[in-house]
Amino acid sequence: MPEWGQEVMGLESDQFSSGQAGYLSMALSRLGVRTTVIGNVGDDVYGRKILADLGTFGVHVEGVKCMNGVKTGISVALVRADGERAFITDLGCLRIFSESMIEAHWNLVESAAIVCLVGLFCTPGISFNAAARLLARARKAGKITMVDTGWDPKNWTNETLAGLYTVLPEVAVFMPNQDEARAITGLDNLEGMARALQLAGVDKIVIKCGNSGSYAFCGTDSCVVPARSVKVYDAVGAGDIFNSGFLYGLLKNWSLEACLAFGNTIASLYISRTIDRFPRLREVAQIGRDYPVLSALDALTNIAENNHD
Repeated sequence: MPEWGQEVMGLESDQFSSGQAGYLSMALSRLGVRTTVIGNVGDDVYGRKILADLGTFGVHVEGVKCMNGVKTGISVALVRADGERAFITDLGCLRIFSESMIEAHWNLVESAAIVCLVGLFCTPGISFNAAARLLARARKAGKITMVDTGWDPKNWTNETLAGLYTVLPEVAVFMPNQDEARAITGLDNLEGMARALQLAGVDKIVIKCGNSGSYAFCGTDSCVVPARSVKVYDAVGAGDIFNSGFLYGLLKNWSLEACLAFGNTIASLYISRTIDRFPRLREVAQIGRDYPVLSALDALTNIAENNHD
């Protein structure tokens, strides 16, 4: 990292349509899951690129508002040689994304099986109380609610934690990474973190552990699935891609272990690629057979062997 007033040289740069909702929706759509985004972009070159890229992946964007006179949010991600990253973000139009914008497209929520609220700290117009209301309404309508907050740029103040704990009772699937789960619970071991989050009201706790794999806890059941060993190109968005794989398995009513293994597989393909980074279902199915729990799934084996999505 450069010192103030100094400069260091990077090796290359790329520009992507991204954000937690963007990555998650593009990855799910590439797996063949009908996906719709409710959000906003600015009426500028970046906003138009995001809409075009979502459309290319087949993501439905009727819930995305293009706002005149407001800039699209942008993040600069600095990536180390080992794939670890740090971010500097200007939220742009996300500062004025609001509960009313979601309510205006509630018909899209009602047509979904899983409702994901992601990047909560990047949408300051959605308070914790608003998030709890929206998720409670979705649960009442029979939806599976999923939350991935991302990292709190205020570093998890007492006020933040108190607010988050008002949201958790409305969350069916909570998907933090290990650092986030540690900050939220104040605990270090995975089972302790999961039990604390379960006591807060979450049904399924899924913790992403980077190169150590992933962990899930539900009821009295828990499991750990190791990561696939790959050469990392770029880990930005890896958690969101993992989320897509886990949710795909959840839609298929797979076991916790199979959902984790599928999430690990799709994330491993994504972080090791330089181009065409969002894997197709057949690619994940083929590689995923490295995990016994996935190779035992007849439907997935059929996809892999017949080379179709």
